[in-house]
Amino acid sequence: MELIQIVDKKGNFTGQVMDKEEAHDKNLLHNEVGIFIINDKREVLLQKRSANKRFSPNKWGLCAGHVDAYESLETAALREIKEEVGLDLSPKELIPYGEREINISDSNSHITYFYYVICNKKAEEFVIQEEELSEVKWFNIDEIIIMIKDGKTSFKENRISLLNGLKNI
Repeated sequence: MELIQIVDKKGNFTGQVMDKEEAHDKNLLHNEVGIFIINDKREVLLQKRSANKRFSPNKWGLCAGHVDAYESLETAALREIKEEVGLDLSPKELIPYGEREINISDSNSHITYFYYVICNKKAEEFVIQEEELSEVKWFNIDEIIIMIKDGKTSFKENRISLLNGLKNI
C-alpha cells in the first residue's frame, strides 16, 4: 500500500491521506514529481513504461512518480530517480524547473512539479526498475517533440515548451 496526500487545485494538503490506487479510482487530485535527466549533448533520458502500468503503458515518459504522504517534493524526486534508474543524487544536484503542471482529467488528476538533473551516463549504465520500466534511452529534444505529436509518449503537447526550455540549460 502506497499512501499519498490529497491536495486542492492550489496544491495544498486537504487533510485526506489514502492509498494511491483508491485515490486514482476516485480521481482525486494529488502531487507528483517529474525529473528531466539531461546530458551535456542536451539529450533527455526517457524511460519506456512497463506494459503493466495503469496509465500510459508501453509509452515513453520521464522519470516520475507520486509524492508519498508527508514526503517533500525534493525527497520524492530523489527517491524516484534512485528507484527507477538507479541514480543516487544529492539534493544540490536536483534543480527545480518550470511551473507546476495541473492536470485535471477524467482519470489520474494530479499536479506535477518538475526538476532536472545533469547526467552523462550511457543508457546501458542505468539500473532500471524492471517492474516499472522496460528500457531507457537518450533522445534529442526535437525527436521527443515529434514523438509527443505522434502519441508515442505519456506527455501532452503542453510539455513541448518545457522541453524547448531545456535547450537553453
